[in-house]
Amino acid sequence: MTTTTGEMLKEAGCALALSNTPLQWQEDFEAMAGALLKAAGSFTAEEVVAVIGSPPRPNQVGAVCRQYARGRRLVAQYERAKAPAAHARIITRWSEGGAL
Repeated sequence: MTTTTGEMLKEAGCALALSNTPLQWQEDFEAMAGALLKAAGSFTAEEVVAVIGSPPRPNQVGAVCRQYARGRRLVAQYERAKAPAAHARIITRWSEGGAL
C-alpha cells in the first residue's frame, strides 16, 4: 500500500503549477527577487509581484517563489502582508542566512 503525505501532494501541486507558469514570468520573478535580495537583504513575493505583475494564476507565485528560495537555501521569517487586498495574511520574508 502506498501512502500519500501532505508534503507529497504539495510537491506535486507545485510541480504542476511550475509547469504551467510562463518561463518569462519565472525569469522576471527570479531577477527581481535577486535584485531585492542584493539591494535590501530580503524580499517577499508580495514585493516582487508588485513590481513585475501577477502570473496567470495566483498559485504560480508560491510555486516559483518556493523554487527560488529552496534553490538558494534562503531563510524564512513571517510578517503580515501590506497590500489591503491581502487582508493582512501572514506572508514569508526571505533572506540569505538570517541576514535580517
